[in-house]
Amino acid sequence: MWDSQRIADLVRGELTGDSQVRASGCCIDSRGVKAGEIFFALVGERTDGHDYIEGAWQKGASVVIGEKERLEHRREVRVPEGKALIRVESGLAAMQTLAQAWRKELGAKVVAITGSNGKTTTKDMVAAVLSEKYRTHKNSENQNNELGLPMTILKATENTEVLILEMGMRGLGQIAFLCDIACPDIGVITNIGTTHMELLGSQEAIARAKWELIEALPETGSAVLNGEDEWSVKQAEHDSHQTFFYGLEGRFHEPDLRGMNLTPFGILGTRFQVGHRQVGHGDRCAVPFAEVAAEVGQKTCPHVSLPLPGEHNVLDALAALSVGILLDVSLEEGCRGLAAMELSRMRLELHQGPEGSTLISDVYNANPTSMKASLQVLKERGGASTLAILGEMYELGEASREGHYEVGQTVAELGISELITVGPLAEEIACGALEKGLSPQRIHSFPDREGAIKKAQELLADLNQGTWVLIKASRGMKMEEVTRALHKG
Repeated sequence: MWDSQRIADLVRGELTGDSQVRASGCCIDSRGVKAGEIFFALVGERTDGHDYIEGAWQKGASVVIGEKERLEHRREVRVPEGKALIRVESGLAAMQTLAQAWRKELGAKVVAITGSNGKTTTKDMVAAVLSEKYRTHKNSENQNNELGLPMTILKATENTEVLILEMGMRGLGQIAFLCDIACPDIGVITNIGTTHMELLGSQEAIARAKWELIEALPETGSAVLNGEDEWSVKQAEHDSHQTFFYGLEGRFHEPDLRGMNLTPFGILGTRFQVGHRQVGHGDRCAVPFAEVAAEVGQKTCPHVSLPLPGEHNVLDALAALSVGILLDVSLEEGCRGLAAMELSRMRLELHQGPEGSTLISDVYNANPTSMKASLQVLKERGGASTLAILGEMYELGEASREGHYEVGQTVAELGISELITVGPLAEEIACGALEKGLSPQRIHSFPDREGAIKKAQELLADLNQGTWVLIKASRGMKMEEVTRALHKG
């Protein structure tokens, strides 16, 4: 990457020690430092990285970046031979500055992804598609904020050709700030839903916040948008960037890339065909998609064997294939990448449960849209013997009661066999299910996970062998503990 003097110049810091020691990559946890990395001594809620500076050097860090104010109140730090210490005003700001500089020096294409649902899954899928042709680098898990995104960029190696960056959002201006660091070339918005209503107050404000990604693109940049998402289509009407739409039905905009003939396969997979109505780079095809599909015939539409269930995951796969098309990855190459993709943890994990049951553990996060999509998967796979264990959904603001209630209605409409809710907010899920016709004998509400686990064990002992179980809630509910308890059987 750079030598220590260059790093100090970039962050306008005070250098002590070796001015020519080389450094690449970064770390904020001294226990995981690798040789030659930059250790950022950040101050967290529970720990202060300045307490571990010596340990980081011992582990192999070549450069430490610490904050002047914190260092002034400590005993003098002795810099080992061949190492460097750089004092700055803010360690986080220094990291962000270095990430911005490294992104520009890399010269890699940058694909940025945001949305109310499916960001991390889409990121994983985009990486799977583009890795068929390029050397790619992506966020680990969901390191998508003002700390995780610059760390991701700084960990990219010199030969990286495409950076794939998930961007989270907790307020207006945050995505714009991340884009200032990342300088994206392609922006993907999976959808614009009600998550963060509590923070932003209205659907319009959420849409404006998400759209900061598209506004940050250069004039030559491309927006990849979901044609099934009304708010994305509305926002695009007033934007001059090249847009590439994907979809299944084209409810709000005719898709350039369409998924067709979806069928389940294997334990938890979906097979579908994909049709592309676009002839060149970004040129709209004037012929309606249906006529194009009829003309080329089903045999010429590639098949995708996606190792994930449900229409929502097919839409994410179409987003990834769309990015591939914009970067000259053929549909055939992209389909091959999707078939072999690996997902981040805690998303649609399958486990064997008690009494021959199958657990779908989708506990990373939840909102009404993703809850309903996962319930569809549960019904599709479990048929007549299903159990939904659903916890609270956070950050819905004034839409919280309605959002939980609608999920309960979906439980009843799909004919889910048994429902267990966890937490006070989730009692609205029970109310929605009850008022939509699910028998009260099949609805079980508990204030905590312990009661839910005990009831689930009792129900699975009585239900049919081979029952399918969905476990889902917002991350703060820690529903992985329910999965763990049932997985032990």
